[in-house]
Amino acid sequence: MLIVQCTVLVFSMLRRFFETGEYSLYCLLIYLYYQLTMTTYMFNKSNQMNTMSMQRQATSMIKAFFAKYKALVGKPVYSVTPDKVIISIFYYAPTEALSNNSIAALGNALTVCWGRTVELRLIRMAHSALDSSILAQYLTANGGKMSFARMLDMLKNTLPTVVSEGSVTDTLPTSHITGVELKLSGRLTTQRSGPRQTVSAGGLGSSAKGQSRTVDYSKYAGKNKLGAFTMKVWISQQSQ
Repeated sequence: MLIVQCTVLVFSMLRRFFETGEYSLYCLLIYLYYQLTMTTYMFNKSNQMNTMSMQRQATSMIKAFFAKYKALVGKPVYSVTPDKVIISIFYYAPTEALSNNSIAALGNALTVCWGRTVELRLIRMAHSALDSSILAQYLTANGGKMSFARMLDMLKNTLPTVVSEGSVTDTLPTSHITGVELKLSGRLTTQRSGPRQTVSAGGLGSSAKGQSRTVDYSKYAGKNKLGAFTMKVWISQQSQ
């Protein structure tokens, strides 16, 4: 239990490093982490709970890293083997601000924390509507600028372009989006006054499941002067 608590503490401080850029703090933490956890981790490396905990901490670290570049990150996909960890990271950024050095720094930090080689596979999404987690974050971040109705209008203008370009990546099968559904629980500052338990829903296209159709679901919580709100997103994709 003590080791787990130390691990969480060190990961938390590593996130602070990515936010502040304090490299001396980074070096000290990497050394302490190695001394505290390497022996215990190797002993428990087959423990599923330990792997899940490492993934949660790594995900928090990845999000902190990309937040520094004002990029939105989807749900990382982990492939863990005894000798290697492959992390596929889907992200959306209006402009490409990442450098090879910064990506290498993230990979090195994750490698030391996992105690084995970490290979990063970065997939930049051309549109926020290609990933439900990214779209939920994007809409939540713009909740102070757009009403729910305007969000739907934006998707109506964006979706045809997304469908025509598809969501092809090096690691995913060819597919295209057939529908998007949104559900907002709570109130945005751009909406007229109403009850706290307001629920708004809408969408376009078809989001029904089928034999060759998958639905990508995510939700993201935000807060404004009217209280907390949650944006839920469903993206339906048809495999080819």
